[in-house]
Amino acid sequence: MVNKEIKEYIENEILPKYAALAGHTGEHIEEVILRSLEFAKQAPEAKVDMVYVIAAYHDLGRLVDNETHNIESAKMLLADKFLSSRFSPEEMKVMAEAVEDHRASLGREPRSVYGRIVSSADRNPNFESMLGRCFDYNRMLYPENSVLETVEEERQIIRRKYSPDGYAAKTMYFRDPSFEKMLVEVEEKTRTSERFLEVMKEYFKKVGRGELEECE
Repeated sequence: MVNKEIKEYIENEILPKYAALAGHTGEHIEEVILRSLEFAKQAPEAKVDMVYVIAAYHDLGRLVDNETHNIESAKMLLADKFLSSRFSPEEMKVMAEAVEDHRASLGREPRSVYGRIVSSADRNPNFESMLGRCFDYNRMLYPENSVLETVEEERQIIRRKYSPDGYAAKTMYFRDPSFEKMLVEVEEKTRTSERFLEVMKEYFKKVGRGELEECE
């Protein structure tokens, strides 16, 4: 069980900061926290309080820079006086390294079990939940693109990450049946541009969004 004082601090002082971000909302962070705590059960050597803090901090650096957010997140964690008063210097170092290492695209294995936990937890096991978030994020980054160009960019991003040869699919460090099932779904629904456009139309109709109505 996570220390009550640490949990209250994170919930009151850290998680609300994610409201300023598009695409990486508090909902995503809460999901990563829950998944991290679940994976920690497969790693009895991991300290739950450290797992919780790492998961809560892993994307905070996006407030500074998206491209280097893992490094910025680690810096922010190390500068947190509340955390440094409750964790040893070595624990702070390990947590910062885990935050730095969480990105699946780094091309190297995380330096500790903590990095492997949050990296695995950051893999989205729900295909549908990523559709709107990824679309909105790409619209924000590339507002000059048409709606169809945004959809295609989203498809390519998802495939780079979650197709059988994708970097996220290859760097899952814990057994997760829901993630394995999602990979199969990704392969079927993103294989072609035409199929993915159908998927996006169905999703937007389901959630009441009209961006793709012009493509009917």
